[in-house]
Order: sequence, then C-alpha cells, then structure tokens
Amino acid sequence: MASQKEVVISLLRGEVSTDDAAATLGVSTQAVGRLKRRYLKSKQLPRRQSVKAAVDQPTEILRDTWGVAHIEAASTADCFTALGYAMAQDRLWQMDYMRRVSHGRLAEVMGIDYLAQDRLHRTLGLTRAAQGAASVMSDEVKMVLQSLARGINAWIEGAGDRLPVEFDLLDYKPEPWSVVDSIAIWKWRWWMLTGRLGIVALGEVAKRHLSPSLQAVFLSVEAADETIVPGPSPVAFGGDDTGIGSNNWVLGGSLTEKGKPVLATDPHNDVSLSRQWYQAQVTAPGLDAIGAFYLGTPGIYLGHNRKTSWGETNHTASVRDLYVEEVSAEDGNLYREDAAWQAFEVDHQEIGVRGEQSDPLVIRRTVRGPIVNAFVPAVDEGPQPVLSMRWVGLEPTTGFESMLALMRSQDVSEVLAALKTWPMPILNFVFSDVSGRIGYHAVGHVPRRRADAVGFRPANDPDHVWGEPYAFEELPKMLDPERDWVGTANNAPWGGDGAYIRLGSWSDGYRFRRLRKRVAELETFDLRSVGAIHADAIHARACELSPFVAAVALKARNKGIRELGALLEAWDGHYSVTSVAATVFATFWELWARRLARRHFPEDMIELVAGRMGFVSRQVLTGEDTVWMPEASATDEIRETLVDTLSWLRVRAGSRKSQWRWGRLHTVTFRHPLSDGGELTKLFDVGPFETSGTQGTLRSAGFAFSAPFEVTGLSTFRMVVDMADPARALATAAGGQSGHPTHENYRTQSKLWVADDYHPLLMDRQDIVANLGGSVELVP
Repeated sequence: MASQKEVVISLLRGEVSTDDAAATLGVSTQAVGRLKRRYLKSKQLPRRQSVKAAVDQPTEILRDTWGVAHIEAASTADCFTALGYAMAQDRLWQMDYMRRVSHGRLAEVMGIDYLAQDRLHRTLGLTRAAQGAASVMSDEVKMVLQSLARGINAWIEGAGDRLPVEFDLLDYKPEPWSVVDSIAIWKWRWWMLTGRLGIVALGEVAKRHLSPSLQAVFLSVEAADETIVPGPSPVAFGGDDTGIGSNNWVLGGSLTEKGKPVLATDPHNDVSLSRQWYQAQVTAPGLDAIGAFYLGTPGIYLGHNRKTSWGETNHTASVRDLYVEEVSAEDGNLYREDAAWQAFEVDHQEIGVRGEQSDPLVIRRTVRGPIVNAFVPAVDEGPQPVLSMRWVGLEPTTGFESMLALMRSQDVSEVLAALKTWPMPILNFVFSDVSGRIGYHAVGHVPRRRADAVGFRPANDPDHVWGEPYAFEELPKMLDPERDWVGTANNAPWGGDGAYIRLGSWSDGYRFRRLRKRVAELETFDLRSVGAIHADAIHARACELSPFVAAVALKARNKGIRELGALLEAWDGHYSVTSVAATVFATFWELWARRLARRHFPEDMIELVAGRMGFVSRQVLTGEDTVWMPEASATDEIRETLVDTLSWLRVRAGSRKSQWRWGRLHTVTFRHPLSDGGELTKLFDVGPFETSGTQGTLRSAGFAFSAPFEVTGLSTFRMVVDMADPARALATAAGGQSGHPTHENYRTQSKLWVADDYHPLLMDRQDIVANLGGSVELVP
C-alpha cells in the first residue's frame, strides 16, 4: 500500500485526484489537505538551528525578515562554506536546475522538451570550458570555490527529508556539488549575455537581402545620439530593445541630499531567470560586502561594501563570430585550414532523456570552435554553409579573482584595479566610493577584428583572424565627470565609426534618453527619488512618435480610427496599467515594423528582422526616409497600419476599448519550470500581476506580441545605495529569496517588484537582529 508521502506526491503531480487520494488512504478529503500542507511545511527550515559542518570556527548565518542571508565568519574559507550552505538551504533545487542547464543534463530529469537546450549547451562546451578554467585558477579562487562546494554538500548530506519538493516530484537525488559546477553556471551566464547567435544571423540576412544603402539604414540605431560618454553620434549596429538589457546610474554628491554618491542598478533578463540572484552579506577578516550573488557562484555581481558600490549593464560589444568553413567535397570529415585539409575534432555524446531512449549527439569542432548550424536561424531558403563559432567565453578563465577584489575594494582606484582583470561577460560598470568619486568603465576581453564584416566571416581569410583584445585603458570610460553623474542603458558608449562600435549591438537609446531627462528634472536626489527612476514607465519613443500616428488617425473617415487618434493625441507616452493608448501604440508599432519589413525581406524572415526595424520605422513615420520606400506614400502606409491595428485589437483584445487597457493584457507571471496548469501551477507560480512599463522604458517589461503582451523580460533585481549610509541600502528581486513554495519569502519580493517597492538591504548587526527571520550556527 502506498505511503502517505507517496500519495501526496502523486496528488501534487496530478496523477490522482483529492477524492482518489482520500480513498487510497482511507481518510476524508479534508484530511488529505492537511497531509499535503504538513508535507510541504516539512520542507521549510527551522527558525533556529545549530549544525555540524566543515568549518574551522563557529560561523553564523542570520536571515532577516526578507530572507537575506547575513554571514559572519572568522575566515574567508568558513565564510564561503557558510554561503554555500545558505544557498543550498534556500535554493538547492534551483541550483541543481541551473547546473543541469549548464552541463546539458536537464532532459534526463525533465524530459524531451529540454533536449534542444541540452544539445546547445553541450555543443557550446560549457562543461569543457569550465574544466579548462578550473585547471588554471588561482589558489584563492580554488579555495573559495572549494569552500562554497563544501557548504553546499554539507546541506545535501544532512538534508534528509528536507530536500526541496522538486526532488520528490521528479524522483531523483542531487549529486554532490563541485568546483566545475559553479564555473559552468557562471559560463552559462556569460553565454546568455554575449552569445546571441541570432544577432550575427541578422547581419547576414541584411547582407543577403539588402543593398548597401538599405543595409546602412536597417542596421542603424534609432536614438544614436544617446551615448554613454557624451560626444558625436556613432555609426552603430543595433536599435533593438526587447526587455532583455539593463540600466545603471550613479549621481555624484553635488546632486544628492546628503552630499555623497547614490548608485542604482537593475539587470533585465528573461522572466524565467527571475530567481537567478541570491541576496547575502559576507563578513570575514578584510571582507564585508552585500548584494546579489549569481546563484551557485561566489561573487557579488551587483552590490556594495561600506566604502564602494557597483552595478552593471550588458556592454554589447561583439565577442563572438560565426565563420563559414570550407569542407572537402571528397571527404566531409575534413575542413580547410590555411592551405591544408584538417580533420574535424569529433566528440560523440549520449544525452539522457527522461522516459525516452538516450539521444546521440555528434559535436564537430574546428580550431575556431564548435559547428553550430543547428542553433543559427536560417538566413535564406538555400542550404546553409557550415558555421563554426569562436567565442571569448570558451577561454580558460573565470574572472572570480576580479569579483573577490571588487568585494574588498575601498575606493574607486581599487575598483578600477579589480575591473582591469575582468574577462567576461562584457559589462558596463558604474561605481562610486564614500569619498565622493564616481565613474564608468566597460570591462572584458573584446577582440580586435575587421569592422566591415556584417554577418558571417570567411574562415580562411587572414583579415578575419582575431587580434589581441583591446587593452583595459582603451575601453570606454568616464571618471568624475563635470556633470557629476554617469549612467548606461546598453546604449553605444561613444561616437565614432571604428570596429568597436560597428560590431556592437547597441540598444535603441530611448532608455538612456529617459534617464537623462529624469536626472535633469530634479535639483537634489535622495535614496528614494533615485530609486523611483526604476519605476519610470514613460517611453521616449512613444512621446516623440505617437503624435505622427495621431495626426493621420484623426483625419481618417473611419470613426474607429479617429477614436484611436484621439486616444494617442491625449496620451503622454506613459505605459501605465490603466492606459488604453499604450496598447494602441504598442500594437501599431509592432504591425508598422512588420509592414515595412515586408518591403525588402521575404515572409519567412519577418519575425527575425522586425525587432530591428526601429530606425527604418521612425524614418518613414516622420517623413525622413529617402531609401526604404521613396516611391510610396508614408501617410497611406500609416493609414493601412491603423486599420490593421483596429482589427487586431478587436480580434485579439476584445471589442470594447475598456478591454484594451494595458494592465489587462500586459501581465507578468513568475513561472516555475514544473508548472503544469494544475496543482503544481497553484503551488509554484506567482502571479499573474498587471504591470506597467514595456520594452524600452526604464521600468523594463518586454513582452511577447503573440501572447498578446504577456511579459517575457524584466528587471530581475533592483538596488539603490547611498554612500552616505551604505548599511541601509534598498533592494528587491523579481523572484523570492526562498525556493520553498510555502515559505513567505517565496513570494514577498515578487510582490514588492510589481509594486515598485523595496526592502532594506541591511549591514549592521543591530538592524539585522531587529528584523531577524531565523538563524543557523555552523559548528566544527
């Protein structure tokens, strides 16, 4: 006979109904509910506990009301052992999920839906790259990673029945954690930020389907004048803003109420990554820092100590290329390298698939890197060339040395010294110190190569071989500017026409334009008013371009179109949850971009290119276009798009304008990978919530147009720190701090995020104790 636990697990999986469970156990349905609640509660941590672990001295983990872990240890090794223990207590299954993603081993526990993802990450070679990095890491990084793994494994070994519910639902046990696991997860983060093979394919599509003059227009940035470092407009490739990006800014003391810098930062990622951050404070001799760790790794990615603060955005300079390989017509196992034929390196692997036969994977590599055709969007209808990929992220390094030095930094000069050795990902850092200095510096290994290669590169052309990376001193930077503030929003760093700018994929510039306006609006800022900029949901594009659409709509014969015009004429560009005009403009813009794309691209390319139509769409809408459709009437095209907009809204959103309200359509749900539409959805998912903003607003909330408008990308963490009082910063994460679905800290921060609110990020012991949620003592 099945045990109570087995029946409860079957109930959660949706394999049996509550009535069936009650019949099997011979109890009432109410009793089944109590058994389910008791089982789930058993997974939660005790409020206070003392456990034996591999530490040299007693080490304390205090969790505050918001779930933030505060660790105090007598040594660095004990500190990171405790960090690993705390991470595992709160989020072990998610950590296991992330390492399986990185190693390409998710399908073996989650099933065939994850096979394509496993094939990608194995082909990239994230595990292989992590092993290479582990073999050359410094003694300090080795010690820190071993300590982190020791703490994670201490929790795994002692968890017993407290292992997270996901392990029971999927019926497997976690394997011991290793140093390579942490590095692989970190490499996966690099790939998410810098891989993006579709961008390279987009350049190739432009090259194959457009004339040189049309290419130049298509690849231009909308608000190209909005550069991080003031100067002339760049000649830049980009113009997209999907909600996957980031903002950061720091205001100097002359602009702030307390006379010290105030820094804000918020990375934007896919909504599925909302739980990637782990908030903790680590305190040991020579170390006292707090912020967001990338889960499973030992470095504070966004954070501060008592003397310095830092935040990042993705610096979208190019660090990967796709090369067309020449394969022998006589022997497909050979490719040309210089004047000779060389055999592909071939790796045969088997991928386990839950409930299915294992899947064979053959990985081929050249001296440049793996063959990646299976993961590159088609660029035309013909056969695709054999494409190899070179990517900086495969080089044997972790960059953890830089992160550890950053966490210990005492002033801006030490921040810069730490960042000088940062290899990947390529980021825009802004930073400040308690003395009042502020600055910006791009970091990472950006390789030198030709600027005029759009799309794929020839593998055997010496002109396309990578040169040495740009030196740290050559990267974009700005220190202590006269205007006393710096900020970035994935926009181009500075003007010019060189390879660095041409090969990047910069955002459209509107978020930075809005940031610049907000900074100019107030004379003096404090912690809260700086943080309020995170909630800004006004789109600069909408402010500037919706009047052009309204002018045409108001002259239409169709009453419904005129009503659209009236909505847009009265609108201030604010993507609030109550706005109907926001939905109208968002729909028009999506359909407008697709209409213009069809002028020069085949239908099967439209979805790939539509997001990059920003500059073209603006030029035609404002009457400045002389290349894309000079023979056609822009007014007629706008009018036709408005007809399509009205039809789309009536079919997809509803017949009444009240149904077009932005918040009704633009919702966010923080979904769990095991969400199934039934019991597990109710258990794990948080939301849906109506939410403001859109792609291209500072309050980033990108959407899927086909959903329609369901949020797909957002700011996953927000932090604001005033260097006049760094021990009382503010923060919130889109996902909760706890991974246990019945714990209050599973949902609290997601609700704070929706409300544009924060929790305190405390550093002083008396404040932490006054807001204590629980404690763990690790003893030798």
